[in-house]
Amino acid sequence: MILTVTFNPAIDKTAQVDELIVGGLNRLQNVRQDAGGKGVNVSKTIRALGFDSVCTGFLAGAGGRMIEDALDELRIANQFVWVEGNTRTNLKVLNKDMVLTELNEAGPRIEPEDVDALIALIEKTAKPGSIVVLSGNVSPGVESDIYRRMIDDLKQTDIRVLLDADGDLFREGIKAGPFAVKPNRFELAQYFGVEEPDNALDTARLGRKLLNEDTKLVAISMGGEGAIFLTENDTLYCPVLPIELNSSVGAGDAMVAALAISLERGDALEELAVLAMATSAGACTTAGTQPAGLDVVETLKTKVKIENLEG
Repeated sequence: MILTVTFNPAIDKTAQVDELIVGGLNRLQNVRQDAGGKGVNVSKTIRALGFDSVCTGFLAGAGGRMIEDALDELRIANQFVWVEGNTRTNLKVLNKDMVLTELNEAGPRIEPEDVDALIALIEKTAKPGSIVVLSGNVSPGVESDIYRRMIDDLKQTDIRVLLDADGDLFREGIKAGPFAVKPNRFELAQYFGVEEPDNALDTARLGRKLLNEDTKLVAISMGGEGAIFLTENDTLYCPVLPIELNSSVGAGDAMVAALAISLERGDALEELAVLAMATSAGACTTAGTQPAGLDVVETLKTKVKIENLEG
């Protein structure tokens, strides 16, 4: 099974403007609202591809009820810990050049007993061999080592963790040896304290430093330059797919969803890379954080090109 964990879900409101004017009046176009938060987006994509997951995390207030209702409508299994306050709303604005500006609320404060309740829920729900996706930022009140502590605990029961985080959450989480990680190139360089590599090969060599006896897969997204997929024996590079870009919001979460599906199925690295690239590109063709349909992803899979960077 696949279980996604979202510490700080959100109602994602996405909109477009011709040009974003700071300090002036901006008239929003193509406004839509979706149940969001990185783990929620991962579960939505998994469902769109015809697979199942359990979505968990924290919800609060009317915003939380909206997200729960949306997941129920999509027939996505969900079990959340309810807390005081209200689930946040995030505004994401794209200009005519698809440059994204995000205005994100902090979200409700999470108390230590809430974290304990979530960890107990995950340990009760996830079975040995499951994939648990830890993605995104955490709520106010949650310590930055939470992912590390959760990975340490989950590994004791033969659960594989896929980590998608940045900053201190990634820095701490990687210490526990998650089974797979998905940084982007900037996050990777930030972690190692170096300048961002300007080519795929140097990016791959930097990412390879994350592989060890516990971390078996590293997937590095590089925006318009594609992505890299690393295991102990393989270094695969996939250039970005030629698509009509509608929105890059949710592309990283879509890739994480594909990685989780492939890990659960036991796909070969080439199969994993093809699904990840097609699913991520599909998310860029839709509005808001909506995942692409299975038919779109299947078509895009035929366009994925793979290069072995190191022979």
